[in-house]
Amino acid sequence: MNMFNPNTNGSFDALNEESRLWRELENNPPQWWKNILADEELYVEIRKDNYANIYYYGGNVALVRWTGGKLKVETHQKYLGDKTPVKVVIKKVKEEGIEIEKEKKVYEYRDCMEKLQTKEGLEEMKRCIRDIYHDIHGENKHGEIREERDWNKHLYTSSEKTIQGALKLRFPDKYIDSEFAYQWPYIDKQGKTHTTIRIDLVELKEKILVFTELKLITDPRLTSGKGEPEIINQMEAYAEFIQKYAEELKDYYAKLLRIKRRIGLWDGETQIEHLSLKPVLLIVNTYKGELSGGREIRKKAIEGLKSAKFETIIVDYPDLCK
Repeated sequence: MNMFNPNTNGSFDALNEESRLWRELENNPPQWWKNILADEELYVEIRKDNYANIYYYGGNVALVRWTGGKLKVETHQKYLGDKTPVKVVIKKVKEEGIEIEKEKKVYEYRDCMEKLQTKEGLEEMKRCIRDIYHDIHGENKHGEIREERDWNKHLYTSSEKTIQGALKLRFPDKYIDSEFAYQWPYIDKQGKTHTTIRIDLVELKEKILVFTELKLITDPRLTSGKGEPEIINQMEAYAEFIQKYAEELKDYYAKLLRIKRRIGLWDGETQIEHLSLKPVLLIVNTYKGELSGGREIRKKAIEGLKSAKFETIIVDYPDLCK
């Protein structure tokens, strides 16, 4: 089991305001929790099965839960500086119709409470996430050295997750959740089966709940050589899901905000009056300078992405966090 995503029972009702975890963090907050709240590069998300994820620009720093009668906080062993797998297993897989054997490295999740007790320990974990999760010293898929971000010297612009994290940190009173997930099987127009709905950002805008999917302009799902782009089917599935669960989503997020307020993550409004049935497709234009002919054609095609079931917004990268 991936400790960053524990088994869930798939119900909005699973989120319990009286869970022991929330009561402990509210009434007896430990020093490591205070360190998390004080760090301006971290944000915390509440999950429906009564655990919390700590994020560093989209990288999952740690998972917090109440288990065995105590608070527990764990992270991937690599983020503690140990890159040696606990074991290596051989798996048989098929590639181009041929069965081959491949090695799979197995890692574990370890207690990181002591590391989080100090600012130095926390900074060390963030360095590991930059090197491993964000791959800051690596190359992008075009073989180009990654660009550094304008508003954070450590990270780069070519990652959707780092931009997602920047929006969460820059607008904490606007985006109330990220990485929303719910088990909801559906089949897309290409016949592919999906088991889970995943939406990047949830916004509270004047007591109206809005679900937002974030994409970079370079994402291949935004265009298609034949037929309609994949993103249209994805966004229309989101719209169907939101319409089906509108009341449950309103109640769930009101409860989530009450919990966030109690444990020091939120000081804004907790009342939700409406829910927008049209999700937003937020496209970030990361192109720079004069565009080539191919990029100009692609940009115009993406600007034409429209549907009655969702709203499309295109924002130039430099204007994103203004």
